[in-house]
Amino acid sequence: MHAKQPGMVLKVKAKPGMGDELFQACHELHFNGDPDGPVDWVLARSDEDPDLMWAFEFYRDDASFVRHYSSAALQEGQLDEAHQRIADLVADGSAEWGVRAPVHIVSSS
Repeated sequence: MHAKQPGMVLKVKAKPGMGDELFQACHELHFNGDPDGPVDWVLARSDEDPDLMWAFEFYRDDASFVRHYSSAALQEGQLDEAHQRIADLVADGSAEWGVRAPVHIVSSS
């Protein structure tokens, strides 16, 4: 991880009792072979809610970040099987679903 590396912070709430499945599905998604996908990532569980996930994803550079988030399928809302699995695990109408914030690293260990 390096200064100015682009990333995305996501807050995702699973349906009640589905947190473990959400974490597993998101973990597996990070190994899909996307050359523009995150190169560094962390999935963190809330200490107060086992169905609440915070995801921190960091990309090689600004260009790969832009390519990843501007893919035609993503822009058109077309979900592949892996993303549909995650969508099916997310709490319906959850205020936490879809909370995303683009970020850049200032410093890291």
